[in-house]
Amino acid sequence: MQILHPIPSAALPAAAALWRAHFGAFGWPAQVRPGQGVVALDAGHGVLGVMGLRDSQGGLAASDLAAPPWLFRPAPATADLVIDGLAVRLPRRGIGRALVVEALRQAGLRQRPGLRAEVRARNRDALAFYDSLGFAEEARGQFGLPWWGQVRVLRLAAS
Repeated sequence: MQILHPIPSAALPAAAALWRAHFGAFGWPAQVRPGQGVVALDAGHGVLGVMGLRDSQGGLAASDLAAPPWLFRPAPATADLVIDGLAVRLPRRGIGRALVVEALRQAGLRQRPGLRAEVRARNRDALAFYDSLGFAEEARGQFGLPWWGQVRVLRLAAS
């Protein structure tokens, strides 16, 4: 497995499709920013997983979600590098862990104090995954869109 940042042009369509399948809606986002993502490739250069990264420059999606600003409630501001969605084709094979390791490296390179993940409270698999990596709950609340429900804000300090 090869972990790359930014996402190479050849892998971008498949990486965007995988991310969109998990976090997009109705074809959104039409474009993604390769420099705001990390990709895991197999030996044949097939996409195994993708992770978006969000900072003051934005996230993996090249455009904001088309929702009225009054409808979306952002999580509290942070100096951390934010995981902007993590999707893998084959769970429990170390792909997600490898992507998080690279995101942590990117946080250090960008002089960010840590990583943040914002996870829906009902997503027990994701919560267990981040817990196994040492993320700790920092906050919880009704962030994002109203129908997302309770969201837990998790943090891992960069060492």
